[in-house]
Amino acid sequence: MTTDLSFLERKTQDRLNRLCRRYISVAFVYLVLGLLLGVGMLAFGNDNFQFLHVHMLLVGFLLFLIYGIGYKLIPTMFFGLPKVGSIGWAEAQFWLANVGLVGLLVGAIMPVGFGLDRIALFFGAVEAAAGILFVVLMGKTIRPEPPGGGGST
Repeated sequence: MTTDLSFLERKTQDRLNRLCRRYISVAFVYLVLGLLLGVGMLAFGNDNFQFLHVHMLLVGFLLFLIYGIGYKLIPTMFFGLPKVGSIGWAEAQFWLANVGLVGLLVGAIMPVGFGLDRIALFFGAVEAAAGILFVVLMGKTIRPEPPGGGGST
Protein backbone atom coordinates (compact mmCIF):
# COMPACT_ATOMS: atom_id res chain seq x y z
CA MET A 1 0.00 0.00 0.00
CA THR A 2 2.86 2.38 0.75
CA THR A 3 4.37 1.90 -2.71
CA ASP A 4 1.01 2.77 -4.33
CA LEU A 5 0.78 5.97 -2.32
CA SER A 6 4.32 7.01 -3.16
CA PHE A 7 3.65 6.18 -6.84
CA LEU A 8 0.54 8.41 -6.80
CA GLU A 9 2.43 11.17 -5.03
CA ARG A 10 5.27 10.89 -7.56
CA LYS A 11 2.79 11.01 -10.45
CA THR A 12 1.08 14.07 -8.96
CA GLN A 13 4.47 15.71 -8.40
CA ASP A 14 5.42 15.05 -12.05
CA ARG A 15 2.17 16.65 -13.25
CA LEU A 16 2.77 19.61 -10.95
CA ASN A 17 6.32 20.02 -12.29
CA ARG A 18 5.03 19.99 -15.89
CA LEU A 19 2.38 22.55 -14.98
CA CYS A 20 4.98 24.85 -13.43
CA ARG A 21 7.26 24.46 -16.45
CA ARG A 22 4.36 25.29 -18.80
CA TYR A 23 3.44 28.40 -16.83
CA ILE A 24 7.02 29.65 -16.79
CA SER A 25 7.50 28.89 -20.51
CA VAL A 26 4.31 30.76 -21.43
CA ALA A 27 5.40 33.65 -19.18
CA PHE A 28 8.65 33.96 -21.13
CA VAL A 29 6.74 33.96 -24.44
CA TYR A 30 4.59 36.84 -23.19
CA LEU A 31 7.70 38.65 -21.95
CA VAL A 32 9.29 38.49 -25.40
CA LEU A 33 6.05 39.48 -27.17
CA GLY A 34 5.44 42.37 -24.77
CA LEU A 35 9.00 43.65 -25.12
CA LEU A 36 8.91 43.42 -28.91
CA LEU A 37 5.58 45.25 -28.99
CA GLY A 38 7.05 47.94 -26.73
CA VAL A 39 10.07 48.37 -29.02
CA GLY A 40 7.74 48.55 -32.02
CA MET A 41 5.63 51.21 -30.34
CA LEU A 42 8.76 53.26 -29.62
CA ALA A 43 10.17 52.79 -33.11
CA PHE A 44 6.97 53.94 -34.81
CA GLY A 45 6.00 56.56 -32.20
CA ASN A 46 2.62 54.89 -31.77
CA ASP A 47 1.24 54.09 -28.34
CA ASN A 48 -2.14 52.75 -29.51
CA PHE A 49 -1.19 49.29 -28.28
CA GLN A 50 -0.42 50.25 -24.69
CA PHE A 51 -3.24 48.05 -23.37
CA LEU A 52 -1.79 45.00 -25.16
CA HIS A 53 1.76 45.85 -24.11
CA VAL A 54 0.88 46.28 -20.44
CA HIS A 55 -1.28 43.15 -20.27
CA MET A 56 1.32 41.01 -22.01
CA LEU A 57 3.93 42.11 -19.49
CA LEU A 58 1.90 42.31 -16.29
CA VAL A 59 -0.59 39.48 -16.74
CA GLY A 60 1.19 37.34 -19.32
CA PHE A 61 4.67 37.54 -17.87
CA LEU A 62 4.45 38.59 -14.24
CA LEU A 63 1.22 36.90 -13.16
CA PHE A 64 1.90 33.68 -15.08
CA LEU A 65 5.41 33.57 -13.62
CA ILE A 66 3.89 33.99 -10.15
CA TYR A 67 1.42 31.17 -10.87
CA GLY A 68 4.21 28.85 -12.04
CA ILE A 69 6.54 29.62 -9.18
CA GLY A 70 3.65 29.71 -6.71
CA TYR A 71 2.47 26.22 -7.58
CA LYS A 72 6.00 24.94 -7.10
CA LEU A 73 7.17 26.86 -4.05
CA ILE A 74 4.10 27.35 -1.89
CA PRO A 75 2.96 23.73 -1.69
CA THR A 76 6.24 21.84 -1.97
CA MET A 77 8.48 24.03 0.16
CA PHE A 78 6.09 24.74 2.98
CA PHE A 79 3.09 22.43 2.99
CA GLY A 80 3.61 19.33 0.82
CA LEU A 81 1.57 18.66 -2.31
CA PRO A 82 -1.40 20.91 -3.10
CA LYS A 83 -4.47 19.72 -1.23
CA VAL A 84 -6.82 19.91 -4.19
CA GLY A 85 -7.82 16.25 -4.41
CA SER A 86 -6.56 16.23 -7.97
CA ILE A 87 -3.96 18.29 -9.76
CA GLY A 88 -6.59 18.60 -12.50
CA TRP A 89 -8.01 21.74 -10.87
CA ALA A 90 -4.61 23.42 -11.14
CA GLU A 91 -4.34 22.35 -14.77
CA ALA A 92 -7.83 23.74 -15.43
CA GLN A 93 -6.69 27.00 -13.87
CA PHE A 94 -3.77 27.08 -16.34
CA TRP A 95 -6.13 26.80 -19.30
CA LEU A 96 -8.58 29.34 -17.88
CA ALA A 97 -5.76 31.83 -17.38
CA ASN A 98 -4.40 31.34 -20.91
CA VAL A 99 -7.77 31.47 -22.67
CA GLY A 100 -8.72 34.51 -20.60
CA LEU A 101 -5.57 36.43 -21.50
CA VAL A 102 -5.62 35.57 -25.21
CA GLY A 103 -9.31 36.53 -25.42
CA LEU A 104 -8.61 39.76 -23.57
CA LEU A 105 -5.78 40.66 -25.96
CA VAL A 106 -7.83 39.79 -29.05
CA GLY A 107 -10.78 41.77 -27.74
CA ALA A 108 -8.54 44.78 -27.18
CA ILE A 109 -7.67 45.05 -30.88
CA MET A 110 -11.25 44.65 -32.14
CA PRO A 111 -13.41 47.65 -33.00
CA VAL A 112 -15.76 49.30 -30.53
CA GLY A 113 -18.95 47.32 -30.23
CA PHE A 114 -17.06 44.03 -30.23
CA GLY A 115 -13.77 44.67 -28.49
CA LEU A 116 -13.01 46.01 -25.03
CA ASP A 117 -16.66 46.59 -24.21
CA ARG A 118 -17.83 43.04 -25.00
CA ILE A 119 -15.27 40.35 -25.85
CA ALA A 120 -12.49 41.65 -23.63
CA LEU A 121 -14.93 42.14 -20.77
CA PHE A 122 -15.98 38.48 -20.94
CA PHE A 123 -12.42 37.18 -21.21
CA GLY A 124 -11.30 39.54 -18.45
CA ALA A 125 -13.87 37.82 -16.24
CA VAL A 126 -12.43 34.43 -17.30
CA GLU A 127 -8.96 35.68 -16.34
CA ALA A 128 -10.30 36.88 -12.98
CA ALA A 129 -11.92 33.46 -12.42
CA ALA A 130 -8.54 31.83 -13.04
CA GLY A 131 -6.94 34.09 -10.45
CA ILE A 132 -9.66 33.34 -7.92
CA LEU A 133 -9.25 29.59 -8.57
CA PHE A 134 -5.51 29.95 -7.88
CA VAL A 135 -6.30 31.66 -4.57
CA VAL A 136 -8.79 28.93 -3.65
CA LEU A 137 -6.32 26.14 -4.48
CA MET A 138 -3.48 27.78 -2.58
CA GLY A 139 -5.86 28.58 0.28
CA LYS A 140 -6.62 24.87 0.63
CA THR A 141 -2.90 24.16 0.63
CA ILE A 142 -1.89 26.65 3.30
CA ARG A 143 -4.86 26.03 5.61
CA PRO A 144 -3.66 24.20 8.72
CA GLU A 145 -5.01 20.71 9.19
CA PRO A 146 -7.27 20.23 12.21
CA PRO A 147 -5.79 18.37 15.16
CA GLY A 148 -6.03 14.60 14.83
CA GLY A 149 -5.44 14.56 11.06
CA GLY A 150 -8.95 15.70 10.14
CA GLY A 151 -10.21 12.20 9.41
CA SER A 152 -13.76 11.93 8.19
CA THR A 153 -16.43 9.80 9.84
